Amino acid sequence: MAISITTPQAGEFGFIVNGVSADASGCEELVAAVSGKSIVVDHLTINVGAALTLTVGQGKTGAAVTAALIGPVSMAENSSIQWDFSTRGGMALSPGTALTLDTSGAGNICVFVHGRI
Repeated sequence: MAISITTPQAGEFGFIVNGVSADASGCEELVAAVSGKSIVVDHLTINVGAALTLTVGQGKTGAAVTAALIGPVSMAENSSIQWDFSTRGGMALSPGTALTLDTSGAGNICVFVHGRI
C-alpha cells in the first residue's frame, strides 16, 4: 500500500514532509533522491497506531530499505518516537539516495520529517 505524502511549505529553507499510511510495509519513499546531492534529515517523528517494527533507511531494494539508518525499532500500539539531529548538523544520507521507511506489517502510521538537500 502506498504512503500518502503532503509537503507543507518550509518557512526559510529545506523541506517538510508528512506521510500517512495504513500499511507502509514493502518500503515506502518519504523523500525522493536528488542526483549527486544528499538528503539531510534534521528532525524525524513517527507515530504508530499498531504494534509495528520499523526501519528508516536510504534507498529501496525490492520491498526493503537498501541500507538501514535507524532500526529496526519495535514500537508499541499508539506510541510515538522522535529524533532531533539538528544539533549535530543533521543525519546525511549518501548522495543520490532516497529517504525510505519500511514497517513489519499493516497498521496506521504517520511520519513527519524536515530537513534539507
